[in-house]
Amino acid sequence: MNQQRETKIMKQNSLKSFSVVRLYVIISSGLAKKPILETLQEVIQGGADAVQLREKTMPDREFLALAKKFRMITSQSKILFIVNDRAEIAKKVGADGLHIGQSDLNIHHARKIIGYDRILGVSTHTIVQARKAQQEGADYISVGPIFPTITKDYEPPVGIDYLKEVKREITIPFVTIGAINHENLNDILLAGGLCVAICSAIICSDNILQTTQSFKSQLITHTA
Repeated sequence: MNQQRETKIMKQNSLKSFSVVRLYVIISSGLAKKPILETLQEVIQGGADAVQLREKTMPDREFLALAKKFRMITSQSKILFIVNDRAEIAKKVGADGLHIGQSDLNIHHARKIIGYDRILGVSTHTIVQARKAQQEGADYISVGPIFPTITKDYEPPVGIDYLKEVKREITIPFVTIGAINHENLNDILLAGGLCVAICSAIICSDNILQTTQSFKSQLITHTA
């Protein structure tokens, strides 16, 4: 009983933390202009609320070593650390959560690996997928790609209308993703996307720290 209570408290704390996430940064060594750990440090200093480590082709052993370093660095701040796709590694390093796509393992299997005390996010591209993710127990969904993006060029953009559908119908937190930049961020915010996931616009920037600060400031100004 005590263990169940502790698990519930841990989950409530994690979800409370996620509910206030505004800037969610996806970090990938293949895209980052700077060394990946330096990128992580600057993103944290710039005010990111959550980071996701996404390395689709990196061997598991290398990914595990990197994830351990991410966990060590993020645990020294209030930032949430999410692992993309690799549930066993997310569990092993004690990540705050796991993010899975439509072609990755399913929600039920992911839960069996990471447990119910960790955050589970699911990529969605249609309202049907969003409903299904919510019904099956996802803690949050990503909504996108809203605009055409080079990081996921195999997925066609879903547009602002899908974001508005999610805003009307889905009750769990959602993260808007897909080629978001300073020019189109206001369109996202006006459509109800108060939490955004950004990759290239930050980690490919010449000044990662300053760019992160700029996005966070724009988000806070809108929601203040």
